[in-house]
Amino acid sequence: MRPHAGGADGTGPAPENSENVEYRVAHLHDRLAAEELGELGVRAEVRAGSVVVTGTVPSARCRETVLRTVREELAGLAVHTDIVVAETASPDHAEDLP
Repeated sequence: MRPHAGGADGTGPAPENSENVEYRVAHLHDRLAAEELGELGVRAEVRAGSVVVTGTVPSARCRETVLRTVREELAGLAVHTDIVVAETASPDHAEDLP
């Protein structure tokens, strides 16, 4: 996602205050836990003026849904995401143990 740009000089929206950002992050957590995802393995934290979203999800489809939800809830904010898809496929070969 693109960082939020703008300011008090009238060239764009004013930057979000930290209380509003924290509220939006809390609302994102609520949506991720309550909606069809029930995704509790994703974290969002405010760090150095941006929001960092990290975690592991079970499928690529789930990852796309999480990213869409993040875009909806945190539109206009600087957001960095690192959402990993867990490998759940069965191994294709036996593991050799010493």
